[in-house]
Amino acid sequence: MKSPQIDTSGTERAQRAIAEAQAAANNLHKNFQADLKTENMTQVVAGGGAEAATPESPPKRRRPGGGLSSQLGINV
Repeated sequence: MKSPQIDTSGTERAQRAIAEAQAAANNLHKNFQADLKTENMTQVVAGGGAEAATPESPPKRRRPGGGLSSQLGINV
């Protein structure tokens, strides 16, 4: 007589989910323990202004003609 097959796929999936949740919890705990006080510190230069931060660029010019109104023959 054959012994009945027992479906353990649900148990295996549950164990895999528990292992993934534990790994995520360990990663979260490790991230909370990290000291971020010195990370991403801004460098402030005294006396600086907006002019110093943006490079000068030439003014943009519009090209004459070639728009939709000229293609459709609409005169404004």
